[in-house]
Amino acid sequence: MVEQHTQAMLESEDFDHRKLVKTLGKGIKGSRSLNFAEASHLITAFAKGDVSNSQMAAAMMLMRVRGESIEELAGVACGLKKLVPTEWQSIKADIDWPVYAGKREQLPWLLLAAKTLAKNGQTIILHGDSQSLPHRRHVEGFISALDIPRCFTAEQAKVNLASSGIIYVNSADIVPVLNDCRRLHQELGLRSLIQMSVRCINPTNSPFSLRSYFHPGLDKQHQQVASLLAEYHLPSAVGKPPSIAIFKGLQGETEINPRVATQVSMLRFSAKGSTFLPQSTQFELPTQLEAFVGAKVGQSDLPAYLLAQLWRGSDIEETDLTDLQLQQAISSITATMALVYVLLSPSLTIDKSIKRANKDWLLRNNSNSLKNTFSQPDEMFMFSFNANANFCEQRT
Repeated sequence: MVEQHTQAMLESEDFDHRKLVKTLGKGIKGSRSLNFAEASHLITAFAKGDVSNSQMAAAMMLMRVRGESIEELAGVACGLKKLVPTEWQSIKADIDWPVYAGKREQLPWLLLAAKTLAKNGQTIILHGDSQSLPHRRHVEGFISALDIPRCFTAEQAKVNLASSGIIYVNSADIVPVLNDCRRLHQELGLRSLIQMSVRCINPTNSPFSLRSYFHPGLDKQHQQVASLLAEYHLPSAVGKPPSIAIFKGLQGETEINPRVATQVSMLRFSAKGSTFLPQSTQFELPTQLEAFVGAKVGQSDLPAYLLAQLWRGSDIEETDLTDLQLQQAISSITATMALVYVLLSPSLTIDKSIKRANKDWLLRNNSNSLKNTFSQPDEMFMFSFNANANFCEQRT
């Protein structure tokens, strides 16, 4: 009831939007965080022009200084989702894959994992913003090497998903106000809650979603934000909230680091009446490279064409990619695929998901000739594992 009253007040024609800034900045004793409805209204009002650039910049800075609350993060995510046109929300890709962090070095091996998954029947939407951290190596700069289409409209997205199973979209092409938010970030020289909230919009209402983080504690924030969004589940959203895998990504990007064991929080929702209750489980994805050393540096200048060569299984010169770098790349691809398989199939064990990932990666370009060679799945797995481990020695 209180929430409905707050929403009605915010949407009244004579509402003074300076009150939102005043709420955040009214001194040590008088200020407070925005509630869910206020935070949601803030971003939608900014998109409509009811909140000025100065007001939005002040609000973002005040929230940043205090530390954004879960209600603020979830509220802004909800507001951004309301701004997603129905044409995008009706597409319904299988997997929502946010890619906003970029990498300080290394190529985005996750693209090869996603492309393999798409080849095996999953439809995937990658969405990101290559200009938010321009010094990093963002996915957007490498999709052309693997013929992954970039889409600017919902119609393009629908057509390309049907033909290739995987697309990339810049988030500002879905929600244009994000361009204005980025300009404020760059003008102020700071980050804001937008960078986390945009990862949670799931623009095509996919039933499965990936969420990565880098800094400790953000995994709990992601869980709390997802639970709160489920509590305020939008009428426009189709079905129940998505199942979500939350993990510390490689350099923050939505990709598994095979050099370490990865703690994963799996969040799924069950309906109870008109509400959705979160069910959280945790598991560890073991390191794929025990006692592995090297290949951590020296990858900042790797060319994009290596992605295409690795996808085709072409010979790669050691001057382009060392044995250790190649081993890490393949391990990152298969580990990321294994995580997705667990997300898609709750009953699938970690061991089986890793075996399946290795098999599917090995057969990415030839799904029949090698498959018929083996009578047992374990035989396929061992061949795949050894092929990956010894790939470097097979170079000609």
